[in-house]
Amino acid sequence: MEFSNFCGWAYAVFWGISFYPTLYLNYTLRNADSISLDYITLNIIGYVCYSTSISLQIFNSTVREQYQQYFDGRLPLLSSADLFYSFHGLILLLVLSTQIFFGNKVWKFKNERKSYRLHQISRIVIICFAFFAICSWKLSDPVYSFLNFAMNLAYFKIVMSLIKYIPQVIHNYKRKSMYGISRLQIIFDLIGSSFCFTEFYLKNDLPLLEAIDSNRGKIGITLVTFFFGIVFLFQMYIYGTSRADRGEKAGELV
Repeated sequence: MEFSNFCGWAYAVFWGISFYPTLYLNYTLRNADSISLDYITLNIIGYVCYSTSISLQIFNSTVREQYQQYFDGRLPLLSSADLFYSFHGLILLLVLSTQIFFGNKVWKFKNERKSYRLHQISRIVIICFAFFAICSWKLSDPVYSFLNFAMNLAYFKIVMSLIKYIPQVIHNYKRKSMYGISRLQIIFDLIGSSFCFTEFYLKNDLPLLEAIDSNRGKIGITLVTFFFGIVFLFQMYIYGTSRADRGEKAGELV
């Protein structure tokens, strides 16, 4: 296996396993209140968009032909590793959502969340997404309409990634604690981002700006993930991760 392909699978694996520490931590604490409702909802929508986009770019002949026409005969720098990452992540997010919405009944948790109402901004974003999806299909250049639709779904994943992290950052700020947030998840995300950047560098044979332009979805998501990974580590440094940091019994978390 070439090192570039290894990096592709390494990023998919590290980003994939980054979900498990949170699932396990919630199970250990018997509580999933540390996860923002907006975060999980927007994350699921984002992964649905990205999984659809990647599937179209890898398997749909029309999208691939239009991509080659638009980008001078080249194909997107996507592989089965990207497909694995997106669908695996979507499945685990759905499992995580059951810990939030049905935790007390299904998982025997002791969730104390009193409201399951999305923030107004999140509701506006979801409405805009529906409008955006329809317009990107109906109003785009007819020659590249299917390609534009597939690429726009990836762009929307970037937007969702930006928006989904902000409520979690605010949620952490209001709690003044990172209790219930897995340090391992953040570290795995950062390692996965590093492998993704390395794969892109090794596989790319275009000038940097042209390469970024032709792979905006994947690069954008990687940049957002890396940036907020650093933000969450900074919050952990400021707020701490133990029960003592929120006035409860001390005990460091994974």
